[in-house]
Amino acid sequence: MKKFFSRYSYDFVKMFLDQFATAVFGFSLAVAAVSMKNSIMLLLCSLAAIAFYLVLIYGVAWKVGYSDRAGVRSGEIKASPLRGLFISLAANSINIILAVAVAIEAFLGKAGATVLRAIAILIQAMYQGLLSYVKIGGESLNNRWWVYFLIIIPALVASTLGYNAGYADFHITSAGIPDLPASDRPSKAELKERKKREKQGK
Repeated sequence: MKKFFSRYSYDFVKMFLDQFATAVFGFSLAVAAVSMKNSIMLLLCSLAAIAFYLVLIYGVAWKVGYSDRAGVRSGEIKASPLRGLFISLAANSINIILAVAVAIEAFLGKAGATVLRAIAILIQAMYQGLLSYVKIGGESLNNRWWVYFLIIIPALVASTLGYNAGYADFHITSAGIPDLPASDRPSKAELKERKKREKQGK
């Protein structure tokens, strides 16, 4: 456990900072949409912010998975398809704690808006528009305790997929290729040849 936190602390802190930055972005979009009194615009802005957030998480996890290839080959670490999930769980630890606190409040009979719920949605404000738009029984999802667990899941999935894609050196776009000087970046032909050699070496 200590080795895990030592090796990946930078990555899950970066994921949380990406979440916070996207939350600020999502909150700004929500305020603009609310001022226009347009619920559809609020929903669309929220979906755009969520998509942007998940792309960031996927990208961070991809680079971690790609860099772990060398560690596995050298025997420094063992291969694990769930490592991206564990990194994301660490990055979402504050969200999970708040979700548990909101659930406890709900079971104690504290319904509606509370300080804890406000904090929980504020640090994940990209979901604000979506949760406000969707209603169950005439009540927005903001007031449902279980939704604070539910909105953590997309990041866990994105991180797991990103890590495994990076470990497999699978590129959806060229954006997944590690940052290198332009002169050193592999061409598509070189990437194909690299994958071919790796398969032959197995």
